[in-house]
Amino acid sequence: MMAWYLNDPSERLYWGYLVTSVLLALMLSFIQYRKLPQISAIKRWLTHRDTRLDVGYFFVIWAIKALVIAPLMLSAQVVAMATYQLSSQFLEPIYRPIRYEWLVIAYTVSLFLVSDFTRYWLHRWLHSNRFLWSFHKVHHSPEVLNPLSFYRVHPVENILFGLRYAFSAGLVTGVFMALFGARFNLYTVFGVNITIVIFSALGANLRHSPVRLSYGRWLEHIFISPAQHQIHHATKHMHHNYGGYLAVWDWLFGSLKCNHEVEKNLQIGLGRGQFKKYNTIIKMIIYPIKESGRLIYRSLRKNDYETSNHHRTGHKFYSVKFWRRTH
Repeated sequence: MMAWYLNDPSERLYWGYLVTSVLLALMLSFIQYRKLPQISAIKRWLTHRDTRLDVGYFFVIWAIKALVIAPLMLSAQVVAMATYQLSSQFLEPIYRPIRYEWLVIAYTVSLFLVSDFTRYWLHRWLHSNRFLWSFHKVHHSPEVLNPLSFYRVHPVENILFGLRYAFSAGLVTGVFMALFGARFNLYTVFGVNITIVIFSALGANLRHSPVRLSYGRWLEHIFISPAQHQIHHATKHMHHNYGGYLAVWDWLFGSLKCNHEVEKNLQIGLGRGQFKKYNTIIKMIIYPIKESGRLIYRSLRKNDYETSNHHRTGHKFYSVKFWRRTH
């Protein structure tokens, strides 16, 4: 199974992306410190409790996704056909000649932008909604990051991101079908959207690593650098840098934090010893369910209490909020 991930260019763990990330890390280390990383430091990183836990969780979450989530997941093809049938009633097909190459570029860019935009808002929602934050905390629980931390995601979050992709890709595809018929395609490399390949090759695996690679002040307003994602994992700054590949959304909606704006030594994780709630695979799966259940129970109890008081006194009360400030 791990070999399948290593040989699949659509996966973050594809061997080519790992190689480019290692080369970037070595180059950065040599430029900054004039020497290569110490073997002892690499060994401590590879044997850290979070690294060992991520290895085990990787296999468990793969089994859950393959055996439980995937068979039930809505597909982008279903959404695309439904969107096509609906939008064809309102959109007139464009019959004037358009070069095939331009259609491919337009579809590739549109799919990338819509996908990244919806990823930003879902990620931000996972932080701003207390119920969803209960599940997203699993991803923020490690105090030492490694490439497998990318897969430290609760199954509920996997479902949400799967639905997000199905709807975003399906809507874009359905609209293009209604406007241009079926004569368009993606620009791909190794069968994968070229935009994903480019960003993955430019150090995507360094996002979950101790290697702090910044793109500089100007570019970090456009693209999310590995350093910016590490800032997102920092205890003090986790309500910034929600973007997947583009920092533009964070810039536009007030959640951007560039590398030069924060301290050099970042404390990664949830803080206050909260890692103990997620220090086993079972805890990572069960604890968020219990925590979200308690939130729902308290909300229902509060609503019942306020409704009862409203009937007795005529005063209006407001239910407990699931929302929290994001920055």
